[in-house]
Amino acid sequence: MKYHLRKYIPLVLGPLCFVGLVYLPIIHLDEKIVKVIGITSWMLIWWISEVVALPVTAFLPVVLFPALGILDLPTTSANYTNPTVLLFLAGFVFALSIEKHRLHERIALHIIHWVGTSIQKIVLGFMLATAFISMWVNNTATTLLMFPIANSVLSLLQESFVAQKQQEAFHRLSKSLLLGLAFSACIGGIATPIGTPTNAVLIAYFKDNFQLDIAFLAWFAIGFPLAIIMLSFTYFVLVKWLFVIEIDDLPSAKQIVEDKIAHLGAITYQEYAVSSVFLLTTFTWIFRVFLIKIPVLAFLNDTIIGMAGALLLFILPNPTEKDSFIFEWKSMEKLPWGILFMIGGGLALAKTLETSGLVQLIGSSIKHLGISHVALLLAIVVGVTLLLKIMIANTALATILVPMVAGIAVASGIEPILLAAPTTFAASFAFILPMSTPPNAIVLSTGFVHVKDMIKAGSWIAIFGFLLLISVYKCYLFMI
Repeated sequence: MKYHLRKYIPLVLGPLCFVGLVYLPIIHLDEKIVKVIGITSWMLIWWISEVVALPVTAFLPVVLFPALGILDLPTTSANYTNPTVLLFLAGFVFALSIEKHRLHERIALHIIHWVGTSIQKIVLGFMLATAFISMWVNNTATTLLMFPIANSVLSLLQESFVAQKQQEAFHRLSKSLLLGLAFSACIGGIATPIGTPTNAVLIAYFKDNFQLDIAFLAWFAIGFPLAIIMLSFTYFVLVKWLFVIEIDDLPSAKQIVEDKIAHLGAITYQEYAVSSVFLLTTFTWIFRVFLIKIPVLAFLNDTIIGMAGALLLFILPNPTEKDSFIFEWKSMEKLPWGILFMIGGGLALAKTLETSGLVQLIGSSIKHLGISHVALLLAIVVGVTLLLKIMIANTALATILVPMVAGIAVASGIEPILLAAPTTFAASFAFILPMSTPPNAIVLSTGFVHVKDMIKAGSWIAIFGFLLLISVYKCYLFMI
């Protein structure tokens, strides 16, 4: 009985916290801002405690925002069909079609055969591959590309772990591999100017307002080393510290892999079809920045590309089955719809944080502090960015904060790039909660990773990122 009461304390604590913040004279700010803070607190308590299913918490904005006059229902509900949500939907269609025709198993088997059965090498290989792809493709698309392969690798390795009665070791491997994939997708994006739209915000702002054109190599000279350092620390935290696996090699795994490769036989038409659409979509994602310069392709974005690829899978005929297609709607029963709702709820909450004036209030408060010491001011703006990053999407956060911190820098007599660059990098450091960035939500859908695991690992990585961005602040001058 005591266990059940303790379990449901967060269920009551969430709404109580909301009522206390909104209806008691605790926070003396604009009424709308107070309401947003109250709802944010309620959702965070439920999300972190997982007292109810994560998608259930995402329903709160649909009820509370219109009821409290924060956002009307059409505006709120639009976040649940946001382009990011549709991109997720397309990614899940790819994942399910790859799984249906066992293409993921073939890819995973050859990856393990290539890198070996060393557990640490497998994790490192996935992290490096994900980070590299993320240097050129946005983090959500990158994770959607790598996720089904990682999931299949885990499924294959699970057999070997179970055979050796090492189930606990398998759980630790699952956490390190999946969290490493999500975090690497965010880290890789800071290495190049095109790695994430967040970087484009800074480049465009400085070009328009300071007539400074940040070159690709100038960005790469700073962003790439930062990405390597962050990636190395992330690997250390996940593999060498928090989720240590005592055994590094599985003697039986190599034979299992070789047997399964032999059993798969020749690649089928269906595998060719799915892989062709997959590669075509990936190619278009990677080279979109060049393709949109062609007038007839100017409409392209990542969501349209992903949905076009998904649509193609539904209409390509499957010659081995009469009146059938490569991917059928009945296979959508396996789609994790709850993740889509959770992302929509997070986007709705982020929208209110942007429109309520809360972020602008924080920025003006920093400005009024009158701090002129670069390191101290940098610590404040980077710290605030990392805190806001927990709830607000990368690009939206950068769009709000880059002009704000640049203005603070000018008013304080500081070179604007010294505050704007680390703020932009920090806007990509989404490690703590599933709603911080889509890659985190994706890996959470497996059930192998829990919110507490993400918080435990992500908090240390975020703290390290905070210290790193501050410690190298003089290097940002090389970007201009």
